[in-house]
Amino acid sequence: FILSPAVVGPRTTVHDAEALMREVGCSCLPITENGRVGSKLAGLITRRDVDALEESKKLEVVTKHMVVHVVEPVTYRQAQEIMRKHKVGKLPVVNSEKELVALICRGDQKRVDRHPDATRDPNTQLMVAAAIDDAQPDAFDRAVAIVEAGADAVVVLTDAGVSEATVDFVKRLKATFLTTDVVCGRVSSLHMAEALCKADCDGLMVGAPEGPGAAGGAGIADATCLFQAARVARMSYGVPVCAEGGLRTPGDVVKAALLGASTMAPRELLARTFESPGEHAYQNGACVKLRPIRGATPACMPATLGGQLVDCGSLEQLLGHLLQRMHAGFRSLGLRGHSDVHPSLASGSLRLEVHRPRLPVDAGPPEKIERRRLTSSALFNGGEPPAGA
Repeated sequence: FILSPAVVGPRTTVHDAEALMREVGCSCLPITENGRVGSKLAGLITRRDVDALEESKKLEVVTKHMVVHVVEPVTYRQAQEIMRKHKVGKLPVVNSEKELVALICRGDQKRVDRHPDATRDPNTQLMVAAAIDDAQPDAFDRAVAIVEAGADAVVVLTDAGVSEATVDFVKRLKATFLTTDVVCGRVSSLHMAEALCKADCDGLMVGAPEGPGAAGGAGIADATCLFQAARVARMSYGVPVCAEGGLRTPGDVVKAALLGASTMAPRELLARTFESPGEHAYQNGACVKLRPIRGATPACMPATLGGQLVDCGSLEQLLGHLLQRMHAGFRSLGLRGHSDVHPSLASGSLRLEVHRPRLPVDAGPPEKIERRRLTSSALFNGGEPPAGA
């Protein structure tokens, strides 16, 4: 459902309607009596109508045709059946007064069917989050504009550290926007995570910060940081944790879930896709992507390139491969999926074993490898993995 579609009025010219179609990237515009959503529906103008009419004509010539519409309330499946029955690609939704409320497009329905696992709201619209930096003077005004634009969540960037001003800013956001989630990150210490949880944030992103002004980005043990933050956030505050650091392979994604993450964001993998920001280049016969460090200004961009990453192709193909590898990793542990990880750890049926990496072959006589078994009591009652895990 498109709740705020672009709308034109009967006095709008064909030329202006065509320009609006190009601007918003659509092939159909609803026509209402006053050219706004909430007014009575008068008709529809499509690209086929635009091609057949002169540019100087008014759209009132199109309003004489009967428009197939549906009266709210209506479900997504009911709207699909009506569109199939009448063989239309656009279906306006009106209220009992025949006033335009929303618009349904067949192209959007195809995308929903093609990607059934996408994160969507009850109106089948993709959920969107926008990030802000609390250090900016107009940070709260930006947050207000983000929420008014329809964002489902606000992300407060904490790469520069968590101060009292950051905590107060999160509290102010939660008190102002009761129905909008506030996510904070990235955090790289237990102290930062606990301070933000006490501020009533809805989610945490855990990982080593990067870029100019990052706090604690060097020498951070990603696994230890994730384990500690997830244990405190989930058990003490009920806050979910997103792992966003050190996930370079599908195996790392599975390990992050075992360490307590509710969501995994493998930015190292996603940065290699065709859709991610960055310039492409060819080196030694391979397509690589130049990855700038987040937070760098265009003036210092050449000096802050994060390196060259081998391009992995389309994001859609990479996600499909990543999900298959994740499911295979969970099955090898006797789990049906990610939802069984945390209950299995709590019940003690699943245990983690932490040990040092294997020594290289030419490293001399092998020394005794320290091992420590993490039971459910260690994971949920204050146990800690060894340093450097």
